[in-house]
Amino acid sequence: MKKSWTSDSHKILEQATGLTNYNRWLVSHFSTYFGKAILEIGSGQGALSKLLPAKAIVILSDIIPEYLDGLKKTFTDPVISLDIEKDAPAKLVGKIDTIFSSNVFEHIKNDSQAIVNCFKLLEPGGHLLLYVPARSEIYGRLDEAMGHYRRYTKLELTAKAKKAGFTVKRIYYSNLPGYFLWWGRGRFRSAKPDSFFAKIFDHLIVPLLYFEKFVHPLFGQSLVLIATKP
Repeated sequence: MKKSWTSDSHKILEQATGLTNYNRWLVSHFSTYFGKAILEIGSGQGALSKLLPAKAIVILSDIIPEYLDGLKKTFTDPVISLDIEKDAPAKLVGKIDTIFSSNVFEHIKNDSQAIVNCFKLLEPGGHLLLYVPARSEIYGRLDEAMGHYRRYTKLELTAKAKKAGFTVKRIYYSNLPGYFLWWGRGRFRSAKPDSFFAKIFDHLIVPLLYFEKFVHPLFGQSLVLIATKP
């Protein structure tokens, strides 16, 4: 994971940290599935961590020292160094009821092993909640600059979750407008982050995305996965 985290990845993360409307919309996909003992994989600068249930025990994690230091200064929750591709800490095995991760698994070379390790950590009945980039046909310069190994399809992510032992409860595409915007930016514009564009998206486009809860689009910029450990 660390090898594929680039300076552009960091810039995008910093930019996303300030997208309040987008972050709230993203977390809303999982709000009914959060349990009482949550592990967030790839907490970064903590933008989404702040939106997780206040009453839950939340363990924040990352592998980048600078982010870990920042998380420890900002949060009173436990903060651990965790490379989910390589490790399933014995002290947490079977003690977590929710694993949440957003826009992280595309940076993991062996994501199948990472999903297996998530399975090990969860207690029976626990949920794996993933938000990942979707649709390989829009993989472009932005993805390359950010160190993405892939963009997912429903079939690919479903197969990897099931192979690890999970039951897929729900999986669906989200952010239809973002699909076209990402495709265009990846082919016709610079791969560098655009803060002005991001602010317009956060204020004008994100409110419209809530309509997708009534009818999920047939494709979109991202995939939502809700899987359960039997």
